[in-house]
Amino acid sequence: MTRNLVFHQRTKHIGRRYHYIRESNIIKLIYCKSEDQLADIFTKALPKDRFCTLREKLGVKPSTSLEGSVGA
Repeated sequence: MTRNLVFHQRTKHIGRRYHYIRESNIIKLIYCKSEDQLADIFTKALPKDRFCTLREKLGVKPSTSLEGSVGA
């Protein structure tokens, strides 16, 4: 849809402003491999190794176990 209007019937509600942005190349969309999709950590159930890899890429430190820490 960003490069051509093949889905024009489905996108009639999109305002002229957005078509202007597309046509003037203000925003350039690039391909992003599945391995680089950081949003997967928030939207999918992932195997532990994949989860840890994405968590590391986001810069989030693993939490310590909270078991037994309240009123110990």
